[in-house]
Amino acid sequence: MRPRAEQPVPTLILRDLALGPATSHELVEITGVALRNVQAYLKLMHGQSIHIGGWEQRTGPALPVWHLGVAEDKPRPRRKYRRY
Repeated sequence: MRPRAEQPVPTLILRDLALGPATSHELVEITGVALRNVQAYLKLMHGQSIHIGGWEQRTGPALPVWHLGVAEDKPRPRRKYRRY
């Protein structure tokens, strides 16, 4: 599926980000849309209506925390873990 602005998914994402910042995995749980599609729409809307306001890292790579509005992205943190 190609992401298009006229689809209802961007509306769902913007509605949920209006309630507060979220990662792509949290948006999947809230919207019920597949992770691959959510990430495609986030990439499409990045810089136009949303930005990366922080990073969340528990284990593995850091995940961007998406915020509503246009602003400068927060830089990615250094990796805590090394791959062997």
